[in-house]
Amino acid sequence: MIAITSIVLSAVAVAFSIFVFVEGRQRYKRDVFLKIHELMISEDQYRGRQLLLSRDLDDASIEKLTLKDRANISRAIATYDTLGLYLRRGYLIENDVIEMWGTAACRAWRKAQPFVERRARTTGLPAYPNFRYLVELAADLVGSADPPT
Repeated sequence: MIAITSIVLSAVAVAFSIFVFVEGRQRYKRDVFLKIHELMISEDQYRGRQLLLSRDLDDASIEKLTLKDRANISRAIATYDTLGLYLRRGYLIENDVIEMWGTAACRAWRKAQPFVERRARTTGLPAYPNFRYLVELAADLVGSADPPT
């Protein structure tokens, strides 16, 4: 009888430990997402996204941007790339990210193409691969968004 009680108590302890681990991981993912979300709604990020979305840019018009405006747009694009990296690595809850930022990411991706192409030409590497991943995932899950070009 004592042996059975010990086994049952051990099984309960293992199950509780697994529950605590899973719950802690979910809480961690929510906390990380909240921190990234707070960064993304900061004033300079908002300004960068608005500059990007409000203009039809090409190489010539990018050159005419003030250094501050170009930096704000580049930071906004880089933040989407970071969000995509965290999503790809499993640090975030996929549905939360797509629900909050999926459509915005798709719109930003389309408008960011001149920056993406310019960076790819400059570095010789694929530009913003994690931003692309985020947009592809959003397009798949939301269905109404256009996939990246």
